[in-house]
Amino acid sequence: MNACSKALVLVAGLTSLFATYWDDAWHTDIGRDDALIPPHLLLFGSVAVVGVAVAAWGLAELRRTGSLVAVLKRPPLLIAAAGGVCTLASAPVDAAWHAVFGRDAVLWSPPHMLTVFGTLALLGGVFAAGAQARWIPPVCAALLLGVAVTAVLEFETDVPQFDERLYLPVLLVAALYAAALARALTPSAYTISGGVLLYLLIRLAVTGVLTLLGHTAPDLPLAVAGLAVMDLRWKRPLHAYAAGAAGVALTSALASATGLSSVPPDAVLVVAAAVVAGALAVRMRFAALLLAPLALLAVPEQAVAHDPGQGRAIARAALTVTSDGRGTLTLAAQVREGCAGLRPARVVARRAGRALTGTLTPSGCTFAGTLRVPEHGLWFLYAEWRQGAETWLPVHADAAGTLTEVRDIYLPPTRTGGAGPAISGLLLYTLGLMLLWLTIRLARSGTARAR
Repeated sequence: MNACSKALVLVAGLTSLFATYWDDAWHTDIGRDDALIPPHLLLFGSVAVVGVAVAAWGLAELRRTGSLVAVLKRPPLLIAAAGGVCTLASAPVDAAWHAVFGRDAVLWSPPHMLTVFGTLALLGGVFAAGAQARWIPPVCAALLLGVAVTAVLEFETDVPQFDERLYLPVLLVAALYAAALARALTPSAYTISGGVLLYLLIRLAVTGVLTLLGHTAPDLPLAVAGLAVMDLRWKRPLHAYAAGAAGVALTSALASATGLSSVPPDAVLVVAAAVVAGALAVRMRFAALLLAPLALLAVPEQAVAHDPGQGRAIARAALTVTSDGRGTLTLAAQVREGCAGLRPARVVARRAGRALTGTLTPSGCTFAGTLRVPEHGLWFLYAEWRQGAETWLPVHADAAGTLTEVRDIYLPPTRTGGAGPAISGLLLYTLGLMLLWLTIRLARSGTARAR
């Protein structure tokens, strides 16, 4: 693949990265909308551009060699094509998942993560082929890092669906994988530090644009800044990765302690201390043994929050949510029609696997309730009725203010239990992880640079 095609892939990849954060903010602020909302169109369009670029690469190789067998012997093209297929297939797979198992808007849903795995493989294949222009390594590293750490997007956008103690372990795995792939694909003196700096600038631009659009903006990813120490002169690669892990752990703890991260300090500090201790010992296996039991302290319990998959609307309500900035939240839902058949159940605040409840009291067609939550972060405040209907608004517990919007009261879709989702999810995750393994193996092999 030539430099122009790689530049096109980079631009499309960066565009899809912005579209991902725009889509997340859209669902946080507005809720579930139709499939043709602007962030979806931008995301689908950018992915399609990358798919066309890879297809053109394959056709050019076929025309050059005149042999399909010769084309199939080019590992970079095969990895890129496999990644592209997985990325494009993740949309229909996601639709089928919802049709069979019910709606699931959690980022770690297997079809959603298949997009992340496929995109990393696609980029790995593209940048494993051909010589690199001098400007490509830092941009490639920034894009790889951006794609990999979308795994913690919900933590950075203050809408965690799982226990926040999982944030740092997942961030470490994602960031170190991206660093390893970038170093293998584009070996240069400042690949990681340049990529980290460029990624921080990209995310700063994303924050600015989302703010101008009136959407909730994510945290600046200051935690990844510590990865830059990998570019210092280390005696062994092992030392570089240990230092990178410790750097991310320290900058993550610093960001949480100073309030620059949405993840609270108590969810980060213990794991960060264990990682730094392991890195000082310069024994990555030892660090992994320390990290594993700490991660298991937080069994991933899913939170029903952040666009949980809204179902059939049965009424409309004017919702007013008030926060006193000290953890007291009040919700009032004035139902505009059809309130006679609604029997109140409760008011619920949800965040990161926690659900705090209060009484929902009717007064004519207005239903109201008040409860207290910890004074931290964005909570999703629900009004629920005994028919199974619900509606919600997001509210910051640590900021005083009032928010009023008109929202649907809907019947959430049922989710399928049993072994079906677990088995299907395991298969999709296995496929994605195999792609990541093949991609890093390709990047590290001499075959990746065969012409």
